Formats: sequence, C-alpha cells, structure tokens
Amino acid sequence: MQAIIRLAGGSGSMDNKFASLAKDEYMGFLIGQNLMLIPAYLLLAVAGALLVQPLASFWTKRSKFRAAWAVALRALLLTGIIDGYCTLRLVDTRPYFLHDNAFSNSYYGMLDVIPNAIRPQSFFQLFHVLPVLFLIGVGIWHIQRHGKRGWITAGALSLIVLGIFGYQEIGNLRKPTIESAHDAPNIIIIGSDSLRADQLGVGGNHPTRKDGLAAAGVSPVIDRLAEKSTRFENCYTPIASTLESGTSLMTSEYPQSHGLRQMYPNRQTVEKTQKSTIPLADVLKKKGYSTAAIGDWCAGYYHVMPLGFDDISVSSFDSFKIYMSQAVVMAHFEIPLYFDNPLGYKIFPQLGAFAEFVTPEVVTKRVEDRLADPAIHRKPFFWHVFYSCTHLPYRSQEPYCSMFGDPNYRGANQTGVDFDINTFIGGTDLESKWKALPPEEVSQIRSLYDGCTRQFDTCVGRILASLKANGLADNTIVIITADHGDDLYEPGVTLGHGLTFNGGLQANHIPMIVYVPGEPAKVIPESVRLIDVAPTIADLAGADKPKIWQGQSFAGWLHGHSPEAWRPFYGETGFPFIQFTVPGVERPKLPPMDELTKIDPDYNYQFVLKDQYLDRLIQAKQRCLRTQHWKIVCTPTSSGKRHFSLFNLTDDPFGEHELTEQRPEVLAPMQRALERWMDEKKESSIQEIFPAGEPS
Repeated sequence: MQAIIRLAGGSGSMDNKFASLAKDEYMGFLIGQNLMLIPAYLLLAVAGALLVQPLASFWTKRSKFRAAWAVALRALLLTGIIDGYCTLRLVDTRPYFLHDNAFSNSYYGMLDVIPNAIRPQSFFQLFHVLPVLFLIGVGIWHIQRHGKRGWITAGALSLIVLGIFGYQEIGNLRKPTIESAHDAPNIIIIGSDSLRADQLGVGGNHPTRKDGLAAAGVSPVIDRLAEKSTRFENCYTPIASTLESGTSLMTSEYPQSHGLRQMYPNRQTVEKTQKSTIPLADVLKKKGYSTAAIGDWCAGYYHVMPLGFDDISVSSFDSFKIYMSQAVVMAHFEIPLYFDNPLGYKIFPQLGAFAEFVTPEVVTKRVEDRLADPAIHRKPFFWHVFYSCTHLPYRSQEPYCSMFGDPNYRGANQTGVDFDINTFIGGTDLESKWKALPPEEVSQIRSLYDGCTRQFDTCVGRILASLKANGLADNTIVIITADHGDDLYEPGVTLGHGLTFNGGLQANHIPMIVYVPGEPAKVIPESVRLIDVAPTIADLAGADKPKIWQGQSFAGWLHGHSPEAWRPFYGETGFPFIQFTVPGVERPKLPPMDELTKIDPDYNYQFVLKDQYLDRLIQAKQRCLRTQHWKIVCTPTSSGKRHFSLFNLTDDPFGEHELTEQRPEVLAPMQRALERWMDEKKESSIQEIFPAGEPS
C-alpha cells in the first residue's frame, strides 16, 4: 500500500478509492485509532502544564493583570511559544517531518538568518543546550515551590522531556576510532529502488545541465568508488519488481523457484517460500555475522518476507490497517510532532515506520548511528541498506529536485511525476496516456530522476564516510546495486518497471559495483545476474553455499582467479498494472489492480492477489532470455499460445526490429532454451544454447 501512496504523491491522506473502503467498512477501526490518541494528549497536557507553570508564575508576578483570564491567556501564549520552538527544532533534528509548503518554509526562513559558518555551533546551543538548561530551571522551580513533591515532579518531567527530545542522543556522542579486530570482512549492500545502471555517471549518464551543483554530475561519489572497485557493465535482475527481486537477491533463486511471482502474495505463498529457501543472512549468521535490513518504504517488503535478518528497521508495507492507522495519526499534528522519538515509538509503534518520516536522510542517519556498534563490539556485520530515492514519482528535496531540470519549467511534473492514483489502481489505459506526453515533459521527468540519483549518491557518500570514521573502511566489502531499473521513455516503452520486455532491458539492467578492499579495480563487460550475488558473498565470507542456490559465484572474477564469460539472463514480468501492447499479439485480458487484489483480514490486512487470478496472472506473464547478442521474448496470447519475438541487441539495443523470420537458426535454440527454463525450471548456458558459438 505504501507504494501506491508514494506514487500518488505520498501525503498519507486517504483521498482515493481506498479511502471509500476505509470509511465504508472500517469506520469502527478508524474511530478506535482516534480514541487511542487520548492518552498521548493527556501526557502532553501534563508535561505542558509542568513546563508552563514556572514561566506563567514568573510572568504573573511581574504583571498588574492577575485575573484568571490573564493567567490563562499567558499560559496559552507560552504553550504556543513552546510548540513553535519544538516545531522549529525539527528543522535541525528531523527536517523530514516538515513538508515543502508555506507553513514549513517560514520555519526554514527563521533559521536562514544564522550564517552558515556558525550554524552547527548555534544549532547545538539552541536545540540541545537550551532545552537542558530550561529543564534544569523548571525542575529547580518545582523543587523550591513544592519541596519533596517538587522532586517527584522534576523527576517525572525529566523522564518525559528526555524521552520526547531523544535520550538516545547521549549515546550518539561517542566517536569510536578503533580498528576492526575480526578477520571476516564486513559486507554492506547499498541499493536504491529503480536505479538503472546506465543512469549513473560511470554508466554513461552525463546530463546537459552542468551549472552549480549539477557540475559534479549525477553520481560523483559512486563514480569515485567505482574507480577502485570491480564494475560489471551488464548485471540483470530476473524480475523488475521489488519484493520478488529482493527475494531472488537474498535466496539466489529465480522467482519461479522461490515462489514469489508478484508483489501481493498471500500467506500460504509467503510461508511456503520461507520454508523452501535458504537466505544469505542465515548462511552468514552461522559464520558469526550480525545481520540487519535498514531502509524506508521501499524496503518494507522485509516485513512481508524477513529473509533471515536479525534486525529489520524499515517502513511498514501493504497492510491496509497500518495504512489507515498512519493516516489517522498524521491527521493529529501534535502526535508526530512530539512522539517521533524513542519514547513515542514505545507508545505509537507505527510512528517509527511512517513512510513520511522514514526518508532517505533518516535511513542514512540510522546507518551512521549503527556503524559505531560493529567498531566497538568487533563483530562482522552483513547489512542491506535499501532506499526509495529513485522510485516513482521521482520526488526529492531541494537542491536535488531542480538540480538538473530546466529552471524555466513550470509544468505539472515540476516536483515529481504527475500521477492520478485512481487511474493507476482502477484503469488499464495508462500506456496510451503516458505515451502522449510531449518531449519537454519527458525531459523534465528524466531530470527529476537524475536529481533522485544524486540524492542517493549523497546518502552513499555519508555511509562511506561513516565507515572510514569508524575504522571499518579497510575491512568492509561495499556493493552498490538495485532491485531493478525503470523505463524512461526509451523506444517502445513509457514509465514503470516489470511491466514489459518491449524495447530494451533497462528495467532489468541494474548497477553492480563491488568494492573489495585490496583487490585491483576493473571493468567487466560480461554479464552477471542478481541471483549470483549471494553465492559471491558467501565465497568472499568463507561460508558454504547451499546446493539449492541457482546463482553462480563471480568471486573468482573479482580475484582474477577464473576467466569471465557471458551468462544468460532469464527474466519474467511482474504484477500487470499495465499490459503493454505487443505488435501482432492479442494478450490475455486482466482487470485493473483494485479488482485483482483484496484485503485479507486473516493475514494482517495485507493486500493479496485474489485466488481466482493466481494462475491467470502467471500464465499472462512475458518471459525473456538474453545472451550476449540476442534477446528473445515470449508473450502469451489470449488463445493460450506463445508468441516469440527475436531481437539483435548489438545492432538494435531497444528492440525496434523483430528478426524472427530472418534468423530462424538463432530463434530455434533460444526458444528451446527459454521454454525449458519456463516449463522445466532448468537453465541452459550460452554454450549449451549455441554449441558452435553464439552467432552475431
């Protein structure tokens, strides 16, 4: 569900078809969620009264107006000042909480008067030292005024305020500088949803705008890391959909083998996958690794499929009740304002997983905070850090939002892709609508994507800097990758991912940059697959690889111990939000998303695919096989047959010229190999497909 919210613009408000469902069938739940907020308001009232009382008393003693109405008015004014101060403090401590609107911009404007050179010291004094001094003063006042009862009041107030202001900050003051003592390498995978390999600077993306901050390009940090790493020019995911691709990454199995074929699996499917797979995290834990998945709403699939991690710190995902609960809390401004902290998470657990709060900046801060622990405890770690930066609708904060776009652009896609949520979940005609966009809108959308890529690059830079600061850089393997790419109006496609194998393979083509300390840098053009990553990491960590894993390690390529060779890419499409047109093919008809799915109250109110569509959806999938030079696509027809299209990617990278009739000697062996993989779940190597060598 979070994916749908963020596609629509991400306010968290229920203003689409699901809002009607919530009001019609879950009104009792919504009322109950509102009633659960009463204790929070009571707690705030008590804390506010204890804080305001000394100030109001001091003011009243020095005023000639001492009537009850005057005291009440002063208390109200002082409460407003404290509330405004707490909101202002968020600009420094939690900027993700404030939205980009006139109300929020006024707070940013207040702090702009402080020169940049003295901002860190000023903010520390204003937002850290001042609250402590104020709290001490209030405590002393209560003790002097009420004696023994004042001590109790001061103690209670201290606990409340320290909880609200974040007592964990005390622990974050430590700055470990020790070196890692263990021999096993730390391993961290850093990815961004929908990040395309060819849209990085090192992948060949160099936007025309080069003024100001844009002069550094879309990925300066990642580009520098790639210069000392092994970079694979051709890495592919077997399915361009996050849940399924993420499961393939961690289990080294194709979707048709691990069982997750679309993004709304039911309980039975998830439980079956958990029982039949062996995740990489489980393998590494046997070697003494601590494991964690850290991310925002795009990493929410780890709540559906934990995949063996000890610690999962991500946003919640696809539970309709969580969606409604978060919408309720967001409607009460004071609750997230004062309870977006460790104390608040104990009272309102949903706050810690809010998509609105857990932004890329928050994820990065969480990673920075965690990196102190491995340095101190000297235990190897395996983490997957996964961001939403480059996911549709390509919204990012300034300066990234406008960094690469036309400064004179004022259209509907200025801050993100203009998106109609009701059309997306209830319609099937988006292909024609998206194709109708004029060139200037396409250019703006691409510039938004570039800005999002730069935002991810900044996050990577902070993590790399933290690794170095904590003495971990020389013993940490860093992998930059993604779950899938995105179509960006290349020939034959519009927007999205996992929807079609029309055009090129940019939606399945992902970065694979592997930094292994001490290994020489190199660029490898031969292909690898996302399912090859787990076996590679196992080899690098000295762990045994489960026999059921389908991927092949490329650790030997990193060390230079084995020759590189092209590996076949086998893939399938995901959930059919759009069924793209295939020339000459009448495809099986499927209804829109809101008819394909339902809410399962017996499965944590998850969105799941309706039982009657389980087989139909899989039967309607496109499948693909790519070798070094060729791509073959299988498209099921409405009559139950299979239509095959053949393309030469060397001469025709976007698949604009179909060669089925012209090259039957290529079509026949590739069709046999693809059908063998589809029907028997058996992969054929390129040498097996073309024993005499692959024709060009």
